[in-house]
Amino acid sequence: MILGKRFMAVAIIFSFIVLPLGSTALADDVHGTIFMSCTNKNVCCDASVKPFYMTVDLAAARPLGIASTILGASTFIVSSPFSALGNNFGQSFDTLVKKPFMYSFKRPLGIF
Repeated sequence: MILGKRFMAVAIIFSFIVLPLGSTALADDVHGTIFMSCTNKNVCCDASVKPFYMTVDLAAARPLGIASTILGASTFIVSSPFSALGNNFGQSFDTLVKKPFMYSFKRPLGIF
């Protein structure tokens, strides 16, 4: 019972400290550079993506992005009352949920 409470406390602390610092900054960087260089938002102009990058993206980056989306959504749920009081509800949703979601599901495979 005590081990479960400690694990939950560590998980909450981890989600509040690590998640906002890493995954959203990466998602913001990707969406700021990738979609500006594409004529169509669904098809990127750069056709020279190597199969190795696609494999690494599929095996590592996408699962981590999905995990950061889930952790960001849980952090958003916990912090949403405070965001509503501070009048930045939309900004916190974009930072914690939308950007990791876009990084995981809306970018071309192999493009970081």
